[in-house]
Amino acid sequence: MQQTLHLNREEKKIVGLAALGGMLEFYDFIIYEIFSVYFASQFFPSGNQIISIIESYVVFVLGYIARPIGGMIFSHVGDEHGRKKVLIITIVLMGASSLGIGLLPTYASIGYAAPIGLLVLRLLQGLALGGELPSTYVYISESMPQKRGSGFGITMTGVNAGLLLGMAINQLLNLSFNTEQLTAYGWRIPFIIGGALCLISYKIRKTLQETAAFNKIHDKPEFPLAYLFKHNLPQMIAGIATTGIMSSLVVIAIIFMPTYLHKMLHIDNRLISQIMPIAMILNVITIYITGRIANHVTPYIILRNLIIASAILVPTSYWLIDAGHIAAGVIILAILEGVAAMIIPYLITCLFPAKIRLTGVAMSYNIGFTIFGGMAPIIISSSIQSGHGIYQTPLIFMTVILLVCSFGLYYAKRHSCDPIT
Repeated sequence: MQQTLHLNREEKKIVGLAALGGMLEFYDFIIYEIFSVYFASQFFPSGNQIISIIESYVVFVLGYIARPIGGMIFSHVGDEHGRKKVLIITIVLMGASSLGIGLLPTYASIGYAAPIGLLVLRLLQGLALGGELPSTYVYISESMPQKRGSGFGITMTGVNAGLLLGMAINQLLNLSFNTEQLTAYGWRIPFIIGGALCLISYKIRKTLQETAAFNKIHDKPEFPLAYLFKHNLPQMIAGIATTGIMSSLVVIAIIFMPTYLHKMLHIDNRLISQIMPIAMILNVITIYITGRIANHVTPYIILRNLIIASAILVPTSYWLIDAGHIAAGVIILAILEGVAAMIIPYLITCLFPAKIRLTGVAMSYNIGFTIFGGMAPIIISSSIQSGHGIYQTPLIFMTVILLVCSFGLYYAKRHSCDPIT
């Protein structure tokens, strides 16, 4: 494992810029869910509030479905022309689409063009994120192969801080506006802010240099995706399955949690806006600490222990929420997500050779997120709407995910192109 743990000046610049861009893109993608509770009825008018939320989450899922497509497009660009080019293109695309959502007229103004416009902009966000985060992971892994624990720890702290930034904006707006004002126009503010910050970050990313690992590739396959399916399918299966624990936890513990607490458990929004930032602070601290641990412990061991801990702590967290200890339950889930958020990107970058690494990581990560993360709100909301247990439903969902992830970890241990055991 890594021996030299301290990052030099150039490495600090690399992780800093990567973390900043990832933070802004993750923020732009996440605020859709945070504020959908306010604007869902303006784009999807319905007499049933739960149905309006489900309809808005259909658009949420379509954003996830676009991610594998974006991954295929941008990973081809990244494996052919370089990781830096993808990082620049995707942040511009994400910023423009976020700004578009913030300025989009509602159904009352332009009729069906409103939900269609929201769908198109959400798809563009999905395409951008499908290339952005895998490119960030590969860029960090290739830029500091001997210091990946520290590199991923700092980078993913920044990326998940995008969630914290979204929570902080939510808290600020809840203090500044009442529910009627947030529903009328306040929900637009975070989208406009995110779009502006992403476009500013574009200039910063242009200062990044291409990775040495990419520059050394001399046998690039003509069609990286076809090469991946022909020669590295077991690694991709392992990557998709292990990504399940990261994608499901980030959706259930953070992205979907405010809606779950407010609309299904009827918890006051102001209380939720106080709990979630605290949970996110502990989440990003956990990511950083896990990165430091990963300098000494293999990702295989960390993920194995995470699966075991989750099997115990996920049921505990929902028992606490059911018993009224909402903050404690949410914090437990956020801490588990923090471990997954750091170790999964590290692990999946170890699975593939450099000439198709971005394609492999992008397909694994995006397909895993689409299947296990993107469908989570729909499955849970629909099951609860049909009369299934409000606490048991997410718990059963997570149990299935843990089984899938265990299978993926077994495959990862056997088929990794870069030893992780």
